[in-house]
Amino acid sequence: MNVLVVRGNPRKNGFTQYLTDQFCIGLKEVEASITDIDLAAHDIKPCLGCYYCWLTKPGQCVHHDPMSGFLEEVLRADVLVCATPVYYFAMSSYLKTFFERTFPLTTEGLEVSSMNLLRNQLRYPDRWKGKKLITITVGALRSREAYEPINQTFRLIADTLDLELGGQLTRPESHLLPYRLSKPMTLKRVESAFVRAGHEAGTTGVLSETVMTDAALPLSPDGAYFRTYSNIYWEHATSSGARNVNSPALLDRVGKDPDILMREMARSIDPRATARVKAMLQFDFTDRDLHYRLTIDCGQCVMVAEPTENPDLRVTCTTDIWVALFMRQLDVGAALRQRVIVLEGDKSLFTRLGRYFPPPAV
Repeated sequence: MNVLVVRGNPRKNGFTQYLTDQFCIGLKEVEASITDIDLAAHDIKPCLGCYYCWLTKPGQCVHHDPMSGFLEEVLRADVLVCATPVYYFAMSSYLKTFFERTFPLTTEGLEVSSMNLLRNQLRYPDRWKGKKLITITVGALRSREAYEPINQTFRLIADTLDLELGGQLTRPESHLLPYRLSKPMTLKRVESAFVRAGHEAGTTGVLSETVMTDAALPLSPDGAYFRTYSNIYWEHATSSGARNVNSPALLDRVGKDPDILMREMARSIDPRATARVKAMLQFDFTDRDLHYRLTIDCGQCVMVAEPTENPDLRVTCTTDIWVALFMRQLDVGAALRQRVIVLEGDKSLFTRLGRYFPPPAV
């Protein structure tokens, strides 16, 4: 299977790049023949709409740039994979220019498409038979409606170029991908879905519904959580003076944010283990003057970020100690003896935290 991967993402350390790399891992594992084009690395001029490729030199563009070779790669490919971040509900300018420059592959005259729309005739109709289009779109917004315009554009492009739509991978909430401590299993399923998509693209050229569903799995429970998590990301980026929004240091800092971890802890409560439990737990992080109250009420838990006068249990430590405890990287006994963790109140509640709030699987 000849697979042409066309990347329209300008940043090479971003989420579109990473997820497309996962897709390409899958392609390589099934030994597909891969041509990987980074559009941002080439100077491709925009289409002039001059019809030179129709009327003066049929099939040849007035521009002499790398796009001439890319057109031949399009014709040679069995599967065309297009990856792009979502900018204003649309593809990046790099990928938009790429598609505009495919005009030499069409010719004068109209015909009816499979969607019963009028389209330009294809210049080499025999070379388009059986070709498939797979798309990868990655964006920061949560709502699937935000991705419908770009996905519909791709569907129309497929119809215009007589391509069979092999599948569409949509990854919302991209800025939540660094939160590995709170969503390890979900993130593994997302990343695995992109690898599996590469397997399917490299063998049949068609993506399964399961793969497309897993690729789009939600990382936040609702819009309010999503807004909070996203704002935390940008607070860290701003306060740290980050110039690179995907720097390892920033992603590590965001992924270990105590506010996120405490929210996810509250959401992970085991309703069976706490079915008869009523307790108020207070966590005070001295290095950042942060305070969180978790109220357990018969199988449910509510978190509030504020101090509490008389909790049933108060846990006092620094945020780095709490993250180490959360990740099971801390000798709890030694930490208690050294008083880097200080307990007040019903200490038996502390010993049952792991049962009340099962850790996320890793």
